[in-house]
Amino acid sequence: QLRLASSGNHAHEDHPDGAHYSPEAGFSTPFWRNTLLVSLLAVSFYKWAPPRDEDAYLTRWIAHYSTPPETWAQLNEKHLLQSQQVTDNMTEQGRATRPGIIRYRYPQSLEQASPHLQAVGSVPDMGGVTARTDS
Repeated sequence: QLRLASSGNHAHEDHPDGAHYSPEAGFSTPFWRNTLLVSLLAVSFYKWAPPRDEDAYLTRWIAHYSTPPETWAQLNEKHLLQSQQVTDNMTEQGRATRPGIIRYRYPQSLEQASPHLQAVGSVPDMGGVTARTDS
């Protein structure tokens, strides 16, 4: 059977001699040790930190490896022009209309009158018919 770590009763173990031990007290606890270390770090930083008008080493290093502002300005201008072009294209497409041409739904219906599509014998022979004139 598997026992979870939180299901044990290890927090209330009885000591063999029956004595009750209290937690550590005084200035040697981890809290006071960490407080002393943080205080020493703060004092040392304040003592050896460069003045405000002088660039620190970290600031110079970041400035060395960062992208110059001129590059960002060029990229922003390029993006602005491309955005304007996309907007112009969308506006032009929004105002577009279909050409004024009548389009037939079934254009093959126009080919039914073609003499080449008539089956043999389906059209009467009109060769002997002559048209009368009024004279």
